[in-house]
Amino acid sequence: MASGTKGKRTIHYAWLILGACCIMQGASLGLINNCVGVFFMPVCEDLGFEMGRFTLYRTFYALSSAFALPFVAKSLQRFDVRIVISAASVVLGFCSAAMGMSSQLWHWYVIGTVQGIASSFLCFLPAPILLGNWFYKKTGMAVGISAAFSGLAGMLGSSALGFLIPGFGWRASYVIVGLLSTGLTLPVSVFILRYRPEDLGMKAYGAEETPQTETAGPSDPSAVRKEAGPRPALSVFVRQPVFYVALTAYACSLAGSYLNNFLTSCGSAVGLAMTAATMMTTLALFGNMISKLFLGRASDSFGAIRTLEVSALIAIAGHALLFAGIPGGMMAGALLFGITPPLSSVMLPLFCRLFWKGDTYGSAYSYVSMFGTLLASPFNMLFGTFYDRTGSYRLTIFTSAALIAIVLILAAFEGRALAKKRG
Repeated sequence: MASGTKGKRTIHYAWLILGACCIMQGASLGLINNCVGVFFMPVCEDLGFEMGRFTLYRTFYALSSAFALPFVAKSLQRFDVRIVISAASVVLGFCSAAMGMSSQLWHWYVIGTVQGIASSFLCFLPAPILLGNWFYKKTGMAVGISAAFSGLAGMLGSSALGFLIPGFGWRASYVIVGLLSTGLTLPVSVFILRYRPEDLGMKAYGAEETPQTETAGPSDPSAVRKEAGPRPALSVFVRQPVFYVALTAYACSLAGSYLNNFLTSCGSAVGLAMTAATMMTTLALFGNMISKLFLGRASDSFGAIRTLEVSALIAIAGHALLFAGIPGGMMAGALLFGITPPLSSVMLPLFCRLFWKGDTYGSAYSYVSMFGTLLASPFNMLFGTFYDRTGSYRLTIFTSAALIAIVLILAAFEGRALAKKRG
């Protein structure tokens, strides 16, 4: 809240930015990225593609996204954020619609590559950066709420696609998703988004409540921007051990989350009808949404590292239930698995903020995201190939669980190191 000239309390613009980020992440990460797995089985069955060869397009998607990530933070700083986000939303939605008109594997490979570039300007970096600029206080809560909308949109989208695909076909469903994604994002990107409070002559939410002597401290984003000078190059980060910890944790958590794309196929593989199989994806995205609502607040209250550890344990428990292969247990496992994607989209950004501030954080996290995405990119294809070779998703589930176990080990290691340093 902010005080008006006559003592009236008005809504701080930061909350409008949060609302815009919620819609942006829901329409891009939620509707398109989180629902992509619902199309795998219908497309492969209709066109006769092998799952491993078809899902290779997601590797191209991840690779192009990774190479584009370093340009995201720079583009948001140098150009009008409204233009950057609007252009990306149009391209992302168009690519989804174009997949509905495709018939050859190479079509998905080319479109997926372009879609990956567009997604890097919408799905992962912009919201944490914008919210970090606009929220001096309650940053974790804001990031968590924004990210939760990707789970909400994905949950609703996957449920709807469970009826749309059988009723109208996967081609029309691709087009509907693309049009809806762009139609939701464009209004908020054009009329609401701004890069930082200074663009409107304002202070970040909570900064106006902090004494002047405190706002000059190193934790103040605006102060860091003024004192930090030029953005640090990659050579600065490669000399920091924590950079490799964050990079590996991001890669493992992202790769483990790719199992989300195969949950509907897991259900279909054990004989569930399309509407029932998509329920596994819906439950995972419901868990995704609920966990994101609490992870930000939990990080503010208990610390990012402790919250990351608990989240990883819950994710591993979900994998164990999925691996058991019991129908009821698999549904519960899908629900618990839902906390896995937020490990990379919510917890790793908050983890990185423990070590980097201001624009330095934007640079560090963009490099962590880029190299982490590169390392994770083969797993979409590998997860599909595991099924082609074994006729089961058990190896895929086990591999995903092992990756999350690595995240847990790294978080525990860094938590102990940070505690010793502080104390």
